Amino acid sequence: MVDFTFSLGAGRLQTSTLRPRVNQRDWIAVGRELQRWVYGGGKVLPGLVARRQVEAWVLLRST
Repeated sequence: MVDFTFSLGAGRLQTSTLRPRVNQRDWIAVGRELQRWVYGGGKVLPGLVARRQVEAWVLLRST
């Protein structure tokens, strides 16, 4: 979550659909939500896809 917030900014997290999932501690939904944040310039970026997959894996592994 720190990497996500650092990359996108706290403002984006505050208004995202991800925040309520985090607040509810619904970690499976958080992992799914992270997978949606893979766009840059309106295109899916393979590097972001890989990063979000790792972030979701780390999150779910640690819960």
